[in-house]
Amino acid sequence: MMKKRLTALLLLGAMLAATGCSGNAESSEATAPTAAEVTEAPTEAETEAPTNAPFPEADANAVTFDNVGADIAEIVVDDDTSVDGTLTVESVDGNSMLKFTDTTTTADNISKAVQKIRFDVTKLLAKDQLALVDHIEFDVCAVAKDTVFVNDEGETPKVPGWIGGGGGTETCDGKWYGFTDFSASGIQEYNLERSDLYHVNFKFMLAASGRKWDETMTEPYLQIMRWGIQNISDFYIDNITFYDADGNSIPLTISEGWAASGDGEDVTEAVPEEAPEEATEAAPEEAPAEEETGEGPEEETAEETTEEPAA
Repeated sequence: MMKKRLTALLLLGAMLAATGCSGNAESSEATAPTAAEVTEAPTEAETEAPTNAPFPEADANAVTFDNVGADIAEIVVDDDTSVDGTLTVESVDGNSMLKFTDTTTTADNISKAVQKIRFDVTKLLAKDQLALVDHIEFDVCAVAKDTVFVNDEGETPKVPGWIGGGGGTETCDGKWYGFTDFSASGIQEYNLERSDLYHVNFKFMLAASGRKWDETMTEPYLQIMRWGIQNISDFYIDNITFYDADGNSIPLTISEGWAASGDGEDVTEAVPEEAPEEATEAAPEEAPAEEETGEGPEEETAEETTEEPAA
């Protein structure tokens, strides 16, 4: 009998220990860890390297460098800050872009280096389209090729760094027309060797004469400049698009370029059309010759511009 009573006491003690000596089974459920609270030992997560964002779709009237070549632009070296290089069209992720290959920026002159590219608008628009232009948009990016840049942690990653600059144009009255500066601060230029594309919107700023482009101009151009370069890197430009005041893109008039002679004559040479296929049918009978009048066809002459542009 004593042995049975001792066994019962031992069982009771074990039950009290299991319930925290409170005798209440609900308290056991409240304090026991749930499945959600149980965490496994941390494991080293696999992280993928950042990649560039895909290229945006270009406007139907954009200069994509599939429809023009590098001959529409030239590098400007006009002061001691200008750096030199070469201009080519290069495919980046299947997208043709104008590439400024910088050949003169070094660690010594990078603090004041400016990459300047001038575009010949006479190869992109007709004279009567100049006055329509209200603003110009384009995309830029840069690709690092050195490790001059030093970040806040003292590291030297191969990244382009900050991308920014400005631009302008000179009109026939000799005045400089500025555009809004640009600063690509929102793209991944600090963790990618090639920055993502940055979209720039250049609007004409008020100049001394208060004018934009017009058909009296003889050498309209667009100059894009990149400054504040933090790492030796090449500069890329794409999707140059001209817009009117209503926000409509202006169709391109791609040609070999026009120039104004002394009397303002337009000597634009349009891009030659493809030769028609040779006819396979028999040639029709020769039409009777027209009666000779002794007068040749009237020659069209361009209207002479004598009026000076408004100041």
